[in-house]
Amino acid sequence: MKFTAVGDCIISRRVSPQKDADFTELVELIRGADAAFANLEIMTPHEPWIPFSEYGGMHLAAPPFVLDELRWFGFNHFGIANNHAVDYTFHGLVDTMAELRARGMVFAGGGMSLGEARAPGYLETAAGRVGLIAAASTYMTSALAAENRTDMAGRPGINPLRHERMIHLTPERLRHLRDIDEALGFAGVTRRQRETGLSPVVHPEATSFLGNHFVEGSEDKLHTSCNERDMEEIVRWIRDARRQADLVVASLHGHEGQDGEGNCPSIADFRIEAAHAWCDAGADVFVGHGPHMLQGIEIYRGKPIFYSLGNFMFMLDTIAPYPAEMYERQKLGPTATPADVHEAWSGTAAAGVKGFHKNPAFWECVVPVCDFADGALKGLELHPVQLGFGSAVPLLGGPRLASAEHGRRILAGLAELSAPFHTEIRIETRGNRAVGVLAL
Repeated sequence: MKFTAVGDCIISRRVSPQKDADFTELVELIRGADAAFANLEIMTPHEPWIPFSEYGGMHLAAPPFVLDELRWFGFNHFGIANNHAVDYTFHGLVDTMAELRARGMVFAGGGMSLGEARAPGYLETAAGRVGLIAAASTYMTSALAAENRTDMAGRPGINPLRHERMIHLTPERLRHLRDIDEALGFAGVTRRQRETGLSPVVHPEATSFLGNHFVEGSEDKLHTSCNERDMEEIVRWIRDARRQADLVVASLHGHEGQDGEGNCPSIADFRIEAAHAWCDAGADVFVGHGPHMLQGIEIYRGKPIFYSLGNFMFMLDTIAPYPAEMYERQKLGPTATPADVHEAWSGTAAAGVKGFHKNPAFWECVVPVCDFADGALKGLELHPVQLGFGSAVPLLGGPRLASAEHGRRILAGLAELSAPFHTEIRIETRGNRAVGVLAL
């Protein structure tokens, strides 16, 4: 079985009219796989669009034709668990699932209840059956699906992987923190709430301060770990898929970095914990996305772990319309237009660009092509892709195969990110393209 995957697909316009070689060769690459995965990070709500007050950074929605474009591209199974799932309330998520089902498109990570959101989606291919489990560690709290009970219906939403944060401080720093906690009166409030049972004890030796939990350690460090219940349930479904499919794909959408920073090259502890545990449970490949940039690749017990495949489609600048909150956030008046929002968000050439538009790492990625045979990974190649960093709006965010020179730079950067996992990437030049070949 030939498997390929991409990260975040924020698609807001048609791509099928494009005919240049850099684009058409990429389409052929995706279509050449038996199974092609993508993270759908834009919802397709039915009219009227009802924006939610809580949203994942900016409201992301598009007409249902974007699903047809992704299917035309060659993608055939999708993760829908991410932090934009309920930008247009849970109705937008339900509508998106309905549009996917109407097209016979396989997806996982969302459902009418928590049980449905946790369950695998199955793709039938000529090379075998693929089971997909998708979850998100970055999400709006309102996006979490709830389980059905005998006396109460569940709630539509996504499959969460919650995690706990614990900050380790050296003894001296922890003493200073506790002194501040007492001086401000917060420690007294915490004690009274715990006496009445209103505040749970996260850790018997932890100090809770401003929403974070601190314990003594040999060094100052933020440590994160997976929520036990979520892990148990997700692992249970991965094991179920292992008995039902030839290839099992586990997908996680998470923005969290090691030091609490989001959208960065580092990887939080709990995401590594999840990747290893899910592979141990039976997943053949782990596909991460969320940080909007590439992160390292690990070959764990013969199984590929892509901690983040970055953006594959990043068409933020052609999303429209927007709700009032987006205009208010950018301090724009009632006569402002979507283009005004985009310029306020990303800056202009005259005033200076900012945010995603300032860093080329958000506008490049790789497409891995994995060859599996007899239940094992036999070959893995990486094909660099560029998304038009610095291009005019009509082309910005659309994927194309990178030139050999640009591709070598992308692969060299990814090799550096993968080095801590002892992953070796050999860079080859094939015609006008660079290709990364992993040592297995």
